[in-house]
Formats: sequence, C-alpha cells, structure tokens
Amino acid sequence: MGCKFRSNIENNIKDYELQKEDDVEWLLEPLDAISHSADLVLDAFKNGWHMGSHYQLYFHMKNAKTVYKPFDRDYFLRDIDEIVFLIEEDDEDDEGLQMPEPYPYDKTMIIKDVLHCVVAKTVPSIWDELKIPFSEIGIWQAVLLNETKALFPKGWHANYMKKIYVFSKADMQQIIDKFKNQFNDLSDFKRLASFLDCDEIMPSVEINGNKAVASFYYWNNWSGFCRRIIPIERQGQSVSFGESEREVLVKYDCGIRY
Repeated sequence: MGCKFRSNIENNIKDYELQKEDDVEWLLEPLDAISHSADLVLDAFKNGWHMGSHYQLYFHMKNAKTVYKPFDRDYFLRDIDEIVFLIEEDDEDDEGLQMPEPYPYDKTMIIKDVLHCVVAKTVPSIWDELKIPFSEIGIWQAVLLNETKALFPKGWHANYMKKIYVFSKADMQQIIDKFKNQFNDLSDFKRLASFLDCDEIMPSVEINGNKAVASFYYWNNWSGFCRRIIPIERQGQSVSFGESEREVLVKYDCGIRY
C-alpha cells in the first residue's frame, strides 16, 4: 500500500502545478478505504514563509471559482514575517503593530496563492471531512495521507523534511546501497545494514479500543535511519493524530545546509 501511494504521487506530481485548475483527488486513488462527501474536492496550496514552504491539503466545494484572499490588500510573505517577529519579540519599534486578522476561509473558495504559515493555520483541517474506518488498513491509509507534505516538492528550509520511506525490503536495500560509502564510521553502516533482515522495519498499526499506534521507518539525510511512532484516536467517522515521536536508530548528517 505504501509503495503504491508513493508511486501514485511520483507519477502525478511532475504534472501538478499550484496555479493550474487541477485538484489532487488523485491522491486518494490508492487509498480506497478513505472517502469524503461527493460535494467536496481535495486540493492543495503552498503553506510557507520566506524561509521555506510545503504543500498543505484542504477541501473546497466542487465548481468553486472564487479565489481566497485573506486580507484586503496584498501582503508578501516577508511582510507577515516582519509583523510576527516584531510582535513576538515585543520590539519597541513595533509601535503597537498588530497582526492583521485574516478573513476566514470557506469551502466556496479555492486557494491559489502561497499562504503564510500563520494564515494557513486558519484553513480548516481535512480530517473532519474524511470518512476513515478505524481498522489497520484505514489507519495506515490515513497515515500515508498525513505524510503527503514530506512527499510533495518543498521550498528551501522545508527540504529538511525529505524522507526516504521504508515500505518494503527493496526500499531498505536501496538506502543501504545509496549510503554505503557515505559513513565515516563503518560500525554505523554495519548497524544500518543489519536492519535489512529485520521484519520489524515494515510499517505497523496496533489498535486498542478507540486508540491506535502506527509506526514506520524512514531515512532522512540530516537525521539518519529513524522510526516514527504516531498515536491516533478515533474521532467520529474520522481520526485525529497525537504528537508523534522520532526514534533515531542510526545517526547520519549529510552536512548540507539550506
């Protein structure tokens, strides 16, 4: 399932552009346990600031045409950054400056502009609109959908989020082959290679009543080989995600800085 989802993104993302009329309903094609109202369309916008950006999922109504404008005038990302900085630092030069209140987003609108991360937080979460069975396959598909921002293209500092997921033994072998000559300490590489024969590196979901824990393994160039542990709860017909934990199993840092 994870491999199919990743392949689906890789096949479609090269043709996806924020400014086009395309939506991202194709994300749900391999996630057949997840559904939503026929009146809604799954789409994506850029959430960012001048230091980086990533794509965020949202829902709008079918045939929505009005473009969402959060303010009555245009703000550049750097404008909002400066306002937020002055307010948070209680800078004496802020002269009583206040963060402009964004107009609320509603689903009759589409989002075509990059939204500053402060404004993006006001866009409703997709999870209340999704129907997700509280089963192993339903929860795992929800986790995959939640990982979308790590798979979509990113801007500048957001590239630190890049992951190489381990959804199969072949994925693990590719990581080993790619980084076998990159370790300064041979013992670290041997430890990485030892996970190839470990069945526990496959994604897992454990359910206990209305709560569950999902986990998966991945590679990140600034952390190394890691395990992500995610607490999940049933939320009506959908799910909610708790604070995830990262366990670094083999440390690695490529040294690249954005």
